[in-house]
Amino acid sequence: MMEISTRDFGPIRVDADALYAFPEGIYGFEEEKQFALVLRTYGDASLLYLQSTVHPAPCFLVFDPGDLCPGYQPTLSAEDLRQCGAEAADELVFLTIATVRDKIEDMTINLKSPIVMNPKKKTARQVILQDPEYLIRYRPFDPEGKEGASC
Repeated sequence: MMEISTRDFGPIRVDADALYAFPEGIYGFEEEKQFALVLRTYGDASLLYLQSTVHPAPCFLVFDPGDLCPGYQPTLSAEDLRQCGAEAADELVFLTIATVRDKIEDMTINLKSPIVMNPKKKTARQVILQDPEYLIRYRPFDPEGKEGASC
């Protein structure tokens, strides 16, 4: 177990299995090289966060993109697979970073640049997909439709 200080949750203890090395960081946070997956339960709902282990922030709300975008099947380049330490995408876990606004309908998830995690090697990286169908600001809860093409 490791204790980390967080901006949003105070001090928390995380299991070593929840730790992932990000050799390149995350876009905009390249200096952050290790994050923990943190599951927080609020009544009947559970949310997943990607929390820096070195600094109290950043902390990102993340989702399994398939839960919010049925049929999400990103294609990784051979170089992306190699850098993720995998031979096939089914060896990896994909997460998308959410941007939360005032209303849930305005929340967006970044389908274009998912976090790709290798659970066996405990490494992760953010990749930019070449597929033009996947949006940077996909709005899964917008009843009026999506910002741009649907997923």
